[in-house]
Amino acid sequence: QFFSRGPNVLHQDSSAPQAAFFSPLQKVMLPPNTFQGKVAFITGGGTGIGKGMTTALSSLGAKCVIASRKLDVLKGTADEISSKTGNKVHAIQCDVRDPDSVKKAVAETIQVAGHPDVVINNAAGNFISPSERLSANAWKTITDIVLNGTAFVTLEIGKELIKVQKGAAFLAITTIYAESGSGFVLPSASAKAGVEAMSK
Repeated sequence: QFFSRGPNVLHQDSSAPQAAFFSPLQKVMLPPNTFQGKVAFITGGGTGIGKGMTTALSSLGAKCVIASRKLDVLKGTADEISSKTGNKVHAIQCDVRDPDSVKKAVAETIQVAGHPDVVINNAAGNFISPSERLSANAWKTITDIVLNGTAFVTLEIGKELIKVQKGAAFLAITTIYAESGSGFVLPSASAKAGVEAMSK
């Protein structure tokens, strides 16, 4: 029941279980303008966790670039966040599975916003399936997005940062079952374990 109304209301749901003495924090914990003058690049930034992180970073002053395949969704999200925070959010179409698409998106990011200070590899795919029912295509689809996509984005941005002798913080969104493994989400667990190894 707690999760039944979707991610948009989880943090606002007053009927959810509450701590008796310490109410949950309803705003970001960092001071205002923490990311002022910084550039953040977020894959899968148009929806879900990516949208939430972009909203938080933009509210703290970051110039954000969100990237995914669906440009119409990205543009809607970018406009929505910009209107809330007063900071420009750029929408750039990118299929993380395609190295050429990633290369173009990174070049456009540098052109419109500058070299990223924060890179969040958030784009992902997943579905629930017993392992023995997985097709080769199902396996390939998830690992292409999660593992290859994260690698392509990290490598491309990394190369551009090296050229200008600049560092950045790289974050990859993974999951607890990347360490433990899990039935029903085998491609995701395997791909995210690869992402964690790459990040280390």
